[in-house]
Amino acid sequence: MVCKNNQGVTMRMFAPALFVFFALSCASLPTPETYYADRSDPFSLTESGAELYLAARLPASRSIVEGLAFGTASVSQLGDFLDRGDLIVAALYPEHADRRFIGAASGSFPGARGGLYLRGSKDWKKAVSAAGIEYWRSDAANLSLHLSARRLFFSDGDPFVKAPGARSPAALAKLAEGAALYGWLENSSGPLEKIILSLGVELGIPSEKLLFAVYETGTAYTAVLRLETPGNSQALALTRIFGLASLGMAGTDFSQYREFESVVKALFGGSCGQDGAAVIIKTGALSGGELALLFNTLSLY
Repeated sequence: MVCKNNQGVTMRMFAPALFVFFALSCASLPTPETYYADRSDPFSLTESGAELYLAARLPASRSIVEGLAFGTASVSQLGDFLDRGDLIVAALYPEHADRRFIGAASGSFPGARGGLYLRGSKDWKKAVSAAGIEYWRSDAANLSLHLSARRLFFSDGDPFVKAPGARSPAALAKLAEGAALYGWLENSSGPLEKIILSLGVELGIPSEKLLFAVYETGTAYTAVLRLETPGNSQALALTRIFGLASLGMAGTDFSQYREFESVVKALFGGSCGQDGAAVIIKTGALSGGELALLFNTLSLY
């Protein structure tokens, strides 16, 4: 009886300590919500070093998003998640990077049903992020997923990034107001010069970032492109060049430019002006397919 009493006393003494231990252990396990709690910029869910950053509001940008390609992957692979999402943020990285793409979506997702499907599939295995968060990995699809009822994180590598993540350019906030899709292209001079050179025109473009925003206009879209240059004089020279090129191409059948049709139509088919050290291009009406091709072409070059 004494021994039993001592055991009972011992268990009563250790029970609170065990409860605290397990409570602290559970509390210390990171979740996306706790891991990203101090990040207000939506692009901080992606990492710096990308070539292209974009955010898409659904369903307004659906016809554009379905045509986007991230390396060998297509956004259309997300299937039902496009129907259930309200905002997708994504970034595309160079071929030599640790990951080619990463993204996050918010919405109303079938978290429990999706988890059951992933558990029952031989192609999907559990993995653990460097952040300590579990996710699902399919080597066959070269895709990583973390799914909950409200959030989806996806990548071809680790779907979570360490702080502070990427940071939006200052001028993007104003462009993003009311936009169906918005973002920016880093080091935009290289891709633009290569594309224009492919048209038989050698033109130096002293641009740094290319910011963009796409707006719904009935059944089509219009876009505003903001080419940021090192200074006002470079912006003025580039504005004049684009203005003359736009006048020269007025009435041109852009389809003759084949794979560059969407780029040429966007750059030279609208109006052009200057805002300090930036060149502002406002496009004419573009379809969702044309805009998807535009972003795919820019990221390819």
